[in-house]
Amino acid sequence: MHAGGSRSLLTTLQSVARITPRATGIGAVVRSAHTRTEPVKVPSSITVSVLDFPPQPRPTRPLSALMRKAKTMVFSGPNGEVVVPLHYFVQVKWKEDAETKERSVAFGIQDESVKVQRGIWGLTRALCANAVKGVVDGHEVRLRLVGVGYRASVEKDPMPRKHPLQVELERSRGHWYAPDQKQTEIDRAERLVNASGPTERLHLRLGYSHPVLLPIPYGIKAATPNPTTIVLTSANKELLGQFAQEIRHYRKPEPYKGKGIFINDEQIKLKSPKKK
Repeated sequence: MHAGGSRSLLTTLQSVARITPRATGIGAVVRSAHTRTEPVKVPSSITVSVLDFPPQPRPTRPLSALMRKAKTMVFSGPNGEVVVPLHYFVQVKWKEDAETKERSVAFGIQDESVKVQRGIWGLTRALCANAVKGVVDGHEVRLRLVGVGYRASVEKDPMPRKHPLQVELERSRGHWYAPDQKQTEIDRAERLVNASGPTERLHLRLGYSHPVLLPIPYGIKAATPNPTTIVLTSANKELLGQFAQEIRHYRKPEPYKGKGIFINDEQIKLKSPKKK
């Protein structure tokens, strides 16, 4: 009886040992921590600088208390410039290989037991990796127009246009948290406008009685290899995704005929028509 009880207890402990990592999430935490702390390689063609104040693209809206304590990492490369907020509890560690001269940056946090710090830890690493790829190779999004008569073309924009930051500055004095913050944002916007060249817009035919004319934001380049395909490229992945969603909003894919604007390899499951 005692021996049988010992065997059953041993079997129970072995079972608990097998399921504990998955049940408590220990294995998931270790894997995610390894992914977050994986260094980001920074090519020699990229210049990285850190400013002592947070980015403020919308001065009419005050920053949160957490963002006010952040700094700004600026990645400059052949394709442009991308900024990433660097929170006060995120630790940056630079490494350089003496032989290959390759640079890499790793990230850490002050307290891994704080949920907010763990979340921003991985977010900062992902944003920096996207910034490095954007300023070197650029990001690309393809949109497919599926529907009878759906067409797209890129044309010059005859209407005058202002940078969003200039529009924000004309509305009010704005919220600034450092003496040089305002001028830094203005200079960055001017560089973006000068690098973008002539303004263009998208001319879309989407089944409406009128064409849809969308100004292409500064920092994004658009091309139409064929009338039903739009290719968007930019160094800023966030701005690129926002503009792609804005285009998709005019004709979201519908599930009965499969018509609409699809982003990249987006697929939808078709439904059978409703019967009366």
